[in-house]
Amino acid sequence: MNVRKAVQAIKRRINIRTKIIFLYLSVLILSFTLSVGIFRIIHQKSLEREVGDAAMQTVNALKGNLNFIFDNVNQFSTLIYFDRNVQNSLKNIDSASIDPHIHQTIQSSLVNMLLSGDYISSVFIFDIYNNYYYSHKIGPISVNKDKVYQTNWFQDLKQNKGEPMFISKSEDIIQFITRPDHNYISLVREISDVDDYSPLATLLLTIDEKTIQKYFDEVGKQYNSQYCIVDSKGNYVIYPSNYDKTMDEYFLTQQEVENGYEVCHANSQSVILARQDLNIHDWKLVGMLPISDNMNLSEYYKSSILLIIGLNFIFVFVCSLVLTKLIFHPLSKVQKQMEMVERGEFIEMPINPEQTDEISQLKRVFNQMVRAIIDLIHQVKKEEKIIAQGELQLLQAQINPHFLYNTLDAVSALALIEDHENCLKMTQALGNFYRNSLNSGQDLVTVDDEQSCIESYVTILNIRYDNKVTLVCDIEHRIKKEPILKLILQPIVENAVHHGIRNKEGQGTIHVKGYLDEEDIIFIITDDGVGMSEERIKQILEGKTKTGKSGFGLYSSIQRIALFYDVKNPMTIHSEVGIGTEVILRVKKSKE
Repeated sequence: MNVRKAVQAIKRRINIRTKIIFLYLSVLILSFTLSVGIFRIIHQKSLEREVGDAAMQTVNALKGNLNFIFDNVNQFSTLIYFDRNVQNSLKNIDSASIDPHIHQTIQSSLVNMLLSGDYISSVFIFDIYNNYYYSHKIGPISVNKDKVYQTNWFQDLKQNKGEPMFISKSEDIIQFITRPDHNYISLVREISDVDDYSPLATLLLTIDEKTIQKYFDEVGKQYNSQYCIVDSKGNYVIYPSNYDKTMDEYFLTQQEVENGYEVCHANSQSVILARQDLNIHDWKLVGMLPISDNMNLSEYYKSSILLIIGLNFIFVFVCSLVLTKLIFHPLSKVQKQMEMVERGEFIEMPINPEQTDEISQLKRVFNQMVRAIIDLIHQVKKEEKIIAQGELQLLQAQINPHFLYNTLDAVSALALIEDHENCLKMTQALGNFYRNSLNSGQDLVTVDDEQSCIESYVTILNIRYDNKVTLVCDIEHRIKKEPILKLILQPIVENAVHHGIRNKEGQGTIHVKGYLDEEDIIFIITDDGVGMSEERIKQILEGKTKTGKSGFGLYSSIQRIALFYDVKNPMTIHSEVGIGTEVILRVKKSKE
């Protein structure tokens, strides 16, 4: 028992870093000894030879396919050469002006022949008078006919006595308008009179790059390989199908190697580069085959690999069990506890006081953090409550006495002119307004009281401004006794009067609608005043405008409602210049 306790005590004192080091050292030693020592050393050279031989066989097969294509194109050029219509038409050309009948005859022959040429994308005939005739499958194509006889390939053609030869592109004689970099191979030959062998024209046939890449792709899918045609100057004649500039280092190398292939390392992978002369100029067919994707192993090597994989799997499985028990399981508990904190459940983790490893230390720090967060939340809530109450009291204390002064001045003026009826009406409306707005210092009034407050406010304004404002209230009966924050409608009505109706000619109407929407009370205040721009609305909502002269102002009102009801955006404003304004106010129905 003592030995067992001692062992358990040692296990508790060994930190996780030491456990992981010991564990992974064992796995790495076994894995590298078996994998690298057995597989790489014994099999690497044999594998390279097998893949290299397969690469050369593939490249030779592709070379045969390409030679078949080139022979087919050559035969096609011979058909055009000896075509009677083409010969007769070219013999009858005697000037740089194209005869429509001759042009139509040659064009028809080229079109008919091109339909039977599977590998040819276009055919051009340039006569000795710089006229040209053509047919093509891929376009649009621009032709620079004036430079045909100035090209290097034309000089080479003369030295070759007009015999067919293949060239890369055409020295910009033919260009694809939508794709100037479009690649192709051309066959050029001289068309001579079959009777006296005098030169009649120059024939140019093109093989589109995609025609050859199609054969490359068919083989590439099988071996996950890439193929291209290059020349001795380090230029691509035909690009690889999935060209990457990093391939240039390998494809464009002209190093001569034994057996026609070499082993390279491209993109952290061993590959075989195989080269084969095409017997056309200095062109070479180059293939790149990844070694890892082209393994053709004997049964012995297959068994060895399966054995190594099996042993590695066993070791990894055992190590994963140990890691799960020692590290991942305790860490998963910590993770779940942190997720609980994210959800707002601040619960401390149980800790074994005898354990001193890193995870136990992490749990202790986590518990300290939880306690600190709980204390901080209590403190923040307390401070937020104090701040919110202070801001609300400050906003409520911002009633500007200017409205009272103006109203009392109007009462005095009415008294001087002995307009006793309006003087009485204004005095009563003023008293009713301040009785509802002050409400003995209470924050809440009923919807009915708030309606009475805005009616008194409009009554005062109408006496001062000759009944310019018409107020229409459409309040649902079921919400009239609902308690709401006082003075939430008056600033909106005030804004509608001072910034909407006062600035228009004639009378204006303010419509106040109130109704219950589930747990919210909705007020919609509309006016037919001058309206306002989107920029003005933005300024109001951001508090960048001056407040009204007899209330809180819209921005202060928004802040006040947001603080009291704990909502972010209680008010929405829609307006159109010259039409009017609509303000939508949403407050929570009181649960008390």
